[in-house]
Amino acid sequence: MSAAPARLDPARIERLHPEVARVLRGKSGMERLRLAHEAWELARDRLTAFLHARHPDWPADRLRHEVAKRLGR
Repeated sequence: MSAAPARLDPARIERLHPEVARVLRGKSGMERLRLAHEAWELARDRLTAFLHARHPDWPADRLRHEVAKRLGR
């Protein structure tokens, strides 16, 4: 027996501010891709720092594995 699909709460869905959307539409595909990549790198770096602070005893390969697992890689 499968569980019922979770319902989305529209009040919890974040939307882009119209001005941000306008600025992003004005950028080239390459610029938008660069911004997305930089955001992903920032998330990875912050998650790495967080996990390292919580688990200073973890070796580097364990830390990389846990970061990758949490980022869905």
